[in-house]
Amino acid sequence: MKIAGLSGILPSRIVTNQDVLNLVEEHSRNTFEDDLPKTLKTIGKLLDKSGIETRHWLGAGEKPMELMEAAFDSALAQANISKADLDLLIYPNVTRGFIEPANSTFICKALGLNCRNFDVVDACNGWVTAMDVINSKMEAGEIRYAAIVNMEFGMSDGGPVMPKNFTLQSPSELAYKFPSFTIGEAVTVTILSNQAPGNFKFSYINRPDLSDLSTISLPDWKQFCNEEDMARISPTGGQYQFNSYAAALHEDGRNEAIKVFNMHKAPASDIHKVFIHTGSPNMWEHIGELIGIEKKLHHVGHKTGNIITASIPYGIFDAVSQGNAEKDQFCMGWAGSGGMVFSALSFSL
Repeated sequence: MKIAGLSGILPSRIVTNQDVLNLVEEHSRNTFEDDLPKTLKTIGKLLDKSGIETRHWLGAGEKPMELMEAAFDSALAQANISKADLDLLIYPNVTRGFIEPANSTFICKALGLNCRNFDVVDACNGWVTAMDVINSKMEAGEIRYAAIVNMEFGMSDGGPVMPKNFTLQSPSELAYKFPSFTIGEAVTVTILSNQAPGNFKFSYINRPDLSDLSTISLPDWKQFCNEEDMARISPTGGQYQFNSYAAALHEDGRNEAIKVFNMHKAPASDIHKVFIHTGSPNMWEHIGELIGIEKKLHHVGHKTGNIITASIPYGIFDAVSQGNAEKDQFCMGWAGSGGMVFSALSFSL
């Protein structure tokens, strides 16, 4: 399998860390029951520690579906194929408008596609899992061309973040609301061909015992989890609200991320670039230093914020666009996500 076309678009509104602090102050001034200026300073320090400087959100008049169509047209042109050549489309995102039917059906309708389509739900690991599914179907000889459409647009009012997670009552809420302040928005489209069988290799570590650390739950969530999950989920349970315990995620995830990367047994000298999840650039830099590959990391998170499932494909797109990644070079992708799932993939561009 090879990447035949890849496009990424960030929406136009650039949101700085100070803009985030202003929004928290605006939404919390009438609800906060402690020292708000002190807590805002804490948030500012945590944002600086994360390494995220800006993120992009939808600007006035911008529509996710229109940005998606523009990205799709660009990727299709790169692949030099027609819409009729696509055999499969996967929508693997955290943010979505529908549980029934698959959100992919609306994407195909907008694009004028009639190919097989379905959603993959695997938290921030969605793109990697979609790639793995497509790779397996291509190796089995079932499909020739496939597309992955990543659309992470979760910062509009009424979504899983805004304004709920920007409205604080006490400093203790930062334990699960802080990651919301890092989120950006983006769209990517990846088009894959069945050329070069065996090019992609995938590895995973699954830790379902940590599944309560990062959630967006639905109203009847208690019927679909375990008793021990309820304590962490209850603060935002059933409110379609993003709930992520960043400190615990990083503490539990550091060693697993290293283990899953090392499953590929790739010497640092052989690696051209490593494309990473954008949750915290400084965290990934630290983990990279522990295994001696920090100079191989291609960072976009400092400017995009956490763009969730679009992280790795946008990183590849950004590196290629800037001339920082060369065709046919050995590269890796590296992610950790709610669930928890840790993944690494290796491939030649």
